[in-house]
Amino acid sequence: MTLEFKEVKSFIQDQKLNTIVFIDYESLFISFSQQYGTAPLLDEIFKELKEVGKILKILAFGDFGKPELSQERNRIRTITSNIIDCGSESNTVKKDFTDFIMLDHIYQELIQNNQIEQFIFFTGDGHFSSVATFLKNYMDKVVGVYGIPKTLSRQLQDCSSWVKTIKLVDHDEKTYRERLLSSLKNTENKGKLSTFMKTVNYTSEIYGGEQESYKRVLNDLIENGYVTKELVELASGQFMRIVVDWDRVAQDGLY
Repeated sequence: MTLEFKEVKSFIQDQKLNTIVFIDYESLFISFSQQYGTAPLLDEIFKELKEVGKILKILAFGDFGKPELSQERNRIRTITSNIIDCGSESNTVKKDFTDFIMLDHIYQELIQNNQIEQFIFFTGDGHFSSVATFLKNYMDKVVGVYGIPKTLSRQLQDCSSWVKTIKLVDHDEKTYRERLLSSLKNTENKGKLSTFMKTVNYTSEIYGGEQESYKRVLNDLIENGYVTKELVELASGQFMRIVVDWDRVAQDGLY
């Protein structure tokens, strides 16, 4: 398994900025558990962070008194010792309490550390839209956001400088995708037209592998807009060809 970080909203930086990172770890952990059946891959997250900034500090927030999170402290310490426990003895405390503590620390760091040039949030929660707007528009800070697909607030995206989604991809899926794109590129270079099933059949014949897996990955490429379907009319009749948006593919580092 590996993590795929997809750029949703871009921001050009000439150099790595002094950066502080705020991770809503409880939300991140739950999202990974529900969607991928595993805990967050922290080594890959840390590697990604070093690519987007000069990391001064990472803070992780959550109710670590919960049984499912209690063992996560040791894993988090592999990337940071700044672990903020947001638990409470009250049974009526909701998720908003973690948000409140995280917001409090964001403003504290803003006031106390004038070296910070970039704030990065690991959350999809729209409650952080206001602080993102304040940091970007009134304090001239760069605001980056990482979120899990389908859990990322549209408003938070709009208020941030740049946004990336996090997706867990197994190595087989990545391999199948690269093989499909290679086949499509070869067909295009030969001046031929590609169809869905011809691409699946051709790729499995050349590289081996399961046709059902090729179908699933090709459908995923279509669903995410990397490949589109176009109706073509020839003398022999009509058929549906598939076309690759190579600019998007290159931009997101898929091929």
